[in-house]
Amino acid sequence: MPRSLHTLLLHTASLVSAGVLPHVARAQNDIADVRVETYYIADANDATDTTGGGLAEGSTTYRIFIQLAEGRSLRALYATEQHPLHITSTAPLFNHLDRGKRYGHEVNNGALDEGVVALDSWLSLGAASNQRIGVRKAMDTDGSLLGGADNDGGSAAVSGGLLNNNAAALGVPLTVQDGLTTSAGNVVPPNFLVTGDDPRAAFADSTLTTTFLSNDFRMGCTTPGVVGDTTTNEVLVAQVTTNGELSFALNIEVQLANGDVVRYVAADTLLAADETANGLLTYPQQCGCTDPEYLEYDAAAGCDDGSCATTIVFGCMDTQACNYDAAANFNIAQLCCYGPTDCNGLDIDLVCPGVGLVEQQRMNTFIIAPNPITDGRIHLITDAVVQQYQLVDITGRLVLNGNATGGNGLDVAHVPAGTYVLVLHAGSTSHRGTVIIPAR
Repeated sequence: MPRSLHTLLLHTASLVSAGVLPHVARAQNDIADVRVETYYIADANDATDTTGGGLAEGSTTYRIFIQLAEGRSLRALYATEQHPLHITSTAPLFNHLDRGKRYGHEVNNGALDEGVVALDSWLSLGAASNQRIGVRKAMDTDGSLLGGADNDGGSAAVSGGLLNNNAAALGVPLTVQDGLTTSAGNVVPPNFLVTGDDPRAAFADSTLTTTFLSNDFRMGCTTPGVVGDTTTNEVLVAQVTTNGELSFALNIEVQLANGDVVRYVAADTLLAADETANGLLTYPQQCGCTDPEYLEYDAAAGCDDGSCATTIVFGCMDTQACNYDAAANFNIAQLCCYGPTDCNGLDIDLVCPGVGLVEQQRMNTFIIAPNPITDGRIHLITDAVVQQYQLVDITGRLVLNGNATGGNGLDVAHVPAGTYVLVLHAGSTSHRGTVIIPAR
């Protein structure tokens, strides 16, 4: 690679690493998805369980799963003043008055068939009891321990037992698959530790609270973190039962395969240097443009609504610069060049051929006309015998190359709009000039 092209590529790479170029500087593919499963819907029989207390007919039990990419593990849920965490309903959260727990791995597995203990609300790092990992019902392959006549605790008038609802809205009935599975690993996360706010008021033995809201909270574990029990790497982080509408905003720490820990937050404001916004962590999800290659990209969007329309074209948009790019729609000031002594460390011979004296002498040997081009072809006026040409873009990427140019000029009808450098080789000399391909 020529030194000048290498210099420009290194400069552009440094802008990306410094965060000057937006959107593409940080990857977000560590989180594949956030799934909210309708685990169960309480019916009139379930509401008769007076031991649990407070479960209203129609209450829905939701399970929240974070699906991580391959090789990633979940280290923590957390909250800060800049990024609060909340799990909220428009009605009180159901907590079993007798067997309610704050965390999934504290739930007594032997008590899950007692009344509606299995519908208790809690937070988790994977576990749904002290012996079982929580998975989506559709992923459960070992049947069910719950529901039907074996679930005691209802009133004497109840026939058929509790947790027996098989309405289509809840998907797989609990009597068929209960989303509880044994695991080869530890059910309790390694060195599980909670600091900051105690979630007891929202996830213990009260049914009067509608939300868990904190700006000082961390529920985490140590290396290697928690991975999902299925091939999809889905980690259960909460079970919530309520007769209201659910919403949440979560912030998480993810451990990568190399041991690094990265942080993802629900909001795209007040981001710390090590935080990246991800719209999947908010529910209900806000939809927008989710492709970072478009101007309309919204980091807070968790679903795509088709609004991506304008592909980002980085370039210098200052008309006073010698490398002004009429096709650019996102200005990068560090790419602007104004002369031999003011070119932001770039090679002026590459970025602005014709500005320096030596390059001006070279340019006298051929003329590009018209420029900007008008018919999809580069036409040359030159006395030189051109044997070979290259067309490179502003980043130094080779776009076209070939032997000679032909009497009809160089066909660039399919080259995207932008500013390019045309390099001609004639004998032992090379000649360069700027070519502007306008938007069509």
